[in-house]
Amino acid sequence: MKTKILLVAIAFFGFQLGFAQESKPVANDSTGVLPVAISAQTMVQKDALKEKAQAEKALKDAEKDRKKAQKEQDKAEKSRKKAEKAKNKEEKARDKAQKSRDKAAKKAEKQEKKIGKADNSIDKLNKKLDKEEKQLSRMQDKFDKATSRGKLSEVKLGKENVKITKQQLKIKKLEADLVDAQRKLKKLER
Repeated sequence: MKTKILLVAIAFFGFQLGFAQESKPVANDSTGVLPVAISAQTMVQKDALKEKAQAEKALKDAEKDRKKAQKEQDKAEKSRKKAEKAKNKEEKARDKAQKSRDKAAKKAEKQEKKIGKADNSIDKLNKKLDKEEKQLSRMQDKFDKATSRGKLSEVKLGKENVKITKQQLKIKKLEADLVDAQRKLKKLER
């Protein structure tokens, strides 16, 4: 490791010596007067330096203005994106609210249909119940007439009683169905 460091140091000094330039002392003649041409040349150099400085300043100002314009453009772009994002968010909220309203309207419509069906079912059951009660009344009247005349045998009497009992069961079933339908309608109307 030490040898590597030593070799690197020697190589460094070698390069320094190889690229070193010889400097010659310049003799200044302090007794002589500078010619006018030299002062004109220095004036030109000074003017050139001033122009160069002004050009550099103008370049820096232009760069500064460009950066400022870029910042403004970035700021405007950011503002535009923010506005677009807010618009999209508002649109999504509006769509969500519309879907919610549509869903509620659909649900209400479905509920109305169910209530209408339940009403129809109750009406049908009432009509059927009235019809069956009338039929039972007719059957009992017919049975009463036949028994008062004494025309019925024991078998026919039993058959007629079975028919009347079946009709009564049918009516009771219809009444139970009607009660269920009314309960269902009340539940739907809540």
